[in-house]
Amino acid sequence: MVTKIDLLTNIYLFKLSVLNFLFMNPHEILDCTFRDGGYYNNWHFDKKIINEYLKVMKKINIQYVEIGFRSLDKNKYRGSTAYSDDNFIKSLKVSKNIKLDVMINASELLNKKDSELKITKRLFPKKNIHFIRIACHIDELSKIRGSIAWLKKENYFLAINLMQISEVKLHDIKRLCNYCNNLKIDVLYLADSLGSLKTKYFLNIISKFKKNFNSEIGIHAHDNLNLAFKNSVAANKNGVKWIDCTINGMGRGAGNLKTENIIKKISNKKNSQIINEFINKRFKTLKKKYKWGPNKYYKLAAKYKIHPTYIQEMLSDKRYKNKDYAYIIKNLRLTEAKKFNPFNLIASLKFFKNDISNKKIQNYNIQGKNVLILGPGNSVKKNKLKIESVIKNKNLEVISLNNNYYINQKLIKLRVFCHPLRILSLLQNGYHFKSPILIPYNSISTKYKKKIINTKNKIIDYGLKINNKIIFKKKYCQIPSPLSIIYCLGFLVHNKVNSIYLTGFDGYKKDDAFSDETKYLLNKFLKKYKIIQLRRLKIN
Repeated sequence: MVTKIDLLTNIYLFKLSVLNFLFMNPHEILDCTFRDGGYYNNWHFDKKIINEYLKVMKKINIQYVEIGFRSLDKNKYRGSTAYSDDNFIKSLKVSKNIKLDVMINASELLNKKDSELKITKRLFPKKNIHFIRIACHIDELSKIRGSIAWLKKENYFLAINLMQISEVKLHDIKRLCNYCNNLKIDVLYLADSLGSLKTKYFLNIISKFKKNFNSEIGIHAHDNLNLAFKNSVAANKNGVKWIDCTINGMGRGAGNLKTENIIKKISNKKNSQIINEFINKRFKTLKKKYKWGPNKYYKLAAKYKIHPTYIQEMLSDKRYKNKDYAYIIKNLRLTEAKKFNPFNLIASLKFFKNDISNKKIQNYNIQGKNVLILGPGNSVKKNKLKIESVIKNKNLEVISLNNNYYINQKLIKLRVFCHPLRILSLLQNGYHFKSPILIPYNSISTKYKKKIINTKNKIIDYGLKINNKIIFKKKYCQIPSPLSIIYCLGFLVHNKVNSIYLTGFDGYKKDDAFSDETKYLLNKFLKKYKIIQLRRLKIN
């Protein structure tokens, strides 16, 4: 006779066997939504959403949450989860069941005058988190030995996140694992940063690590090839215990393994319903706004080992058009694009050359004048008549960045173009301006230079070189990115203008992931030229 207890036991064993069939090995799920997702919104997450999320994590039995990065490089334009400092963590409503983790970049530890150990100690003055992950490339691991030893001495649970695992040579894995074994690292994460790994080869890499590493292994899968879920499940069945995921896959580039997918695989219908309701309430609008997720360009990036940030920045920058994408990717293939370098994106257009010689095609006397730089913001259109009145009353020399048609064109004395796509647009659309145009004429490759000289526009040449080192000279400037405002200021300073006014610079939203580039370069410029005072044009 079958008793009720026997029946319940059999049902439980059946459910257990089903779960074991679906997901064969023990697992720890780590959700890193607010760390990896921050690449899309500059780490500006509303505190209310974060606390809601922590409740959801508790309900669906995810114990480990990577709340964000930990960093000393404070930038006021980035949100709280870019730093996840002690005060921020203290302000959160964290259940006792949730164990918080933060990630630090090894590059930050190694890019300072102080030792990596001193920086690490400053990063963690108190112990109010469960464990720490250090993200590093293989060649950085040996340089942070002091930090690892100190963190272990302080009894932190420590994970190493090995980036671009697809590029590790198989014969180096044993030596790498022995090094990590000696340091007593708790978890070794294998991150498919380029999203390029097919399942079979990924499992081959995992087997080598499993054979040589004494502790637990984790996987951080990017979804360029739509393989994040398949790779994560296969990795678990082959002995990988720790699995990263993010809600709705929100993360750098194409994103990551979706939390809702892995919950559906390992948990029950109720938990799936809980997380899907949260996605519908909070993350659908985020995805519509930021548009992360796999597409054909991320697939090409994976195929050609191109860092996903190139694609993310290319797709997010409205100056790039669909017709530019294939050309940029084609040229990135010819460069060392596994690590992101913002200069390579511009270089991929094959527009500039290294020649920074300056031969003025037409003189432009601006010395001693009061200048107004006209930005692209809608505020110019809104205040058109007031701006025109101030220009006349103050006798301002008006310089327009790119194509600004909001005010009377007779008032504009010079137009500035320096971004390759802006200059190409100038050529392709056959723009003709009565005022001269300032462009880096002799810095442009011969192919395009011939087209420019054949236009009816009067040209003033001020050289431009794209390089990380910032230099402003009389005949050229060297900056990391061809931003017209910085390029224009360099020209004006060395032509000894009297004063500079600004209008039409409406600014960026805080959640713009690329918002701080202009502000960073502008601050660099103002520190170098303290004598220059930039004033906002008063139009009351």
